[in-house]
Amino acid sequence: MNKISLLLVVCILPLFCSASDEVNIEYITSSMYSGNIGRNNITMNIVSSRNAVSGSYIYNQYKSNILLSGVISFKSIELKEKTKDSTATISLFRTNKGYTGNWCNKKCVPVTIQTNNSFENGVLKDIKVDGSDSGTYKIKLIFNNKNEIITISDTIDPPSLEFVDINGDGFYDLIARTDHRPNNGSQTVYLSGNNKFTEDKILSKENGTFVYEPYKKNIVFNSKEDCCDKFNKVIYSFNNGKATRVDNISFDYSSNEGKDYRGGNISKNKFESY
Repeated sequence: MNKISLLLVVCILPLFCSASDEVNIEYITSSMYSGNIGRNNITMNIVSSRNAVSGSYIYNQYKSNILLSGVISFKSIELKEKTKDSTATISLFRTNKGYTGNWCNKKCVPVTIQTNNSFENGVLKDIKVDGSDSGTYKIKLIFNNKNEIITISDTIDPPSLEFVDINGDGFYDLIARTDHRPNNGSQTVYLSGNNKFTEDKILSKENGTFVYEPYKKNIVFNSKEDCCDKFNKVIYSFNNGKATRVDNISFDYSSNEGKDYRGGNISKNKFESY
C-alpha cells in the first residue's frame, strides 16, 4: 500500500441517474508486506475496505496464520490480535517504504514492515462503475496514467471488486465478483500487464468461488454439489506468469471421504488446508 496513492472512489452510477443517485459498491485491496516484530521475521497480509482493515501475519519460522482486524486511515493503521488470554494492539504509521510502529500487549516491541512489491507503475485512480438494468457494468479506472474501461455482462449480483496481485508481477490484478455465494459463486479475473488489464479466460471460466491464499500463493475455487454435503476445490498457482491447475480435490462430509484428481484418498485435514 505504500507508493500506491490508491484512490478507490468506487460507485455504481446508473446510466440515466443524477450524481445524487450514486450508490457505493464494495471493493477491497489486498497487499503483502514483509518485516519484523521485535527480532522475529514476519510476512503480513493487509486487506482494506473503506475505513476497515483485516488480514493476518505469520512468523516465517512457524507458518501459522495470526488473524487481525482494525481500522485504517490515510496515515495509520490500528490492528487487534487475539492472544491466549487478552488482545494485543499493532499500531502502524505510514513511511515511504511501508509502515513502522509497535506491537503492544503486556509490553511493547517495535514493528517494521515494507511492501513486498513495488506498485509505482501500477497506480489505480478514480475507479467507478456504471451500471444498467440489463446487468451490464462498465468499470472505469486509470491504470498507469491511462484511461481504461472493463465491461462486465451477465451478472447475477452487482459486482464487488477485489484488487490483489495474484501473479506476483508487482501490479494489482482485478477480481470482479458477479455472484456472491460463498460456494458456487462466479467472477471474472483480469490480470494487469502491458499497461492494461486482460481477462484470464481460464480462471474466469472455472466453476466455484475464487479465494486467493496469499502465503501459499494458491488460487482456490470452492464449489458444493447440490445433491449432498460434498464440497470441491480446484487449486491453481502461477508458473512463469501463467495460471496452472495444481489439483482438483473433493470431500464428502456425510461419508467422511475425500478424493484427489487421481482418485487417491485425502483426509479432511488435507482438504481443509487449502
